[in-house]
Amino acid sequence: MSIALRLFALIVTLILSISANALNKQSGLTDNIEDPFRLFVLFHDDVPESKRSTVYVEHIRPFTAEFEKITGRQISVVFDRSRPPYTNFNYKAEDHKAMFERWKKLTWTYRAERHDSNEFLFSRNDRILLITNDFINGSPLFGGTGGIATQPGNSAIASLDYKQIVGHELGHSFNAIHEDGEVLYNGWWCETFMFEPLPFRSNCYVFSEANKKHIKAYVDSQS
Repeated sequence: MSIALRLFALIVTLILSISANALNKQSGLTDNIEDPFRLFVLFHDDVPESKRSTVYVEHIRPFTAEFEKITGRQISVVFDRSRPPYTNFNYKAEDHKAMFERWKKLTWTYRAERHDSNEFLFSRNDRILLITNDFINGSPLFGGTGGIATQPGNSAIASLDYKQIVGHELGHSFNAIHEDGEVLYNGWWCETFMFEPLPFRSNCYVFSEANKKHIKAYVDSQS
């Protein structure tokens, strides 16, 4: 074979290899905006079984009911447990921002793993929530960080210490903000999801009208 033919064969081989890789990537992690909204709830290994049984009713359902009412869209919930390195993730940290950057990378890996195992399509509508037994730092009594989430985005961590923390952090992930949180009165004072909780007030388990608009606008922009 002449040098010219050998060179031509090498170029063709390279082109085919590049094309094959491109096709593999395209058929792997794809963004399916037609997918329904999906919430993956990962129990951290430190959450005792006695608490896990009430998480959906007391922490998750108040948010999903409000979300579906606001947006007119369904959000399905998938629970997961005993799946390292996700459920044994070291979330306790004084530098919660650096810790959360590590968690965001892990949530990408988690979504890819479940996609590649043909369990779920990879979608930008997914939310990955790590449920923890404790605060990230500090404590409910003396103050600290009970949760954190992307604003907006796919990743969140929430402690079970206050019942509204889950809804609060998921609210952030759908673009709700602190500044539009409110205290309402319905026979007693209660806090909407995005308002800083105080022990003597109750939880409204709703978003303020302003935050409802933020959430609806964000969800509509993803459709």
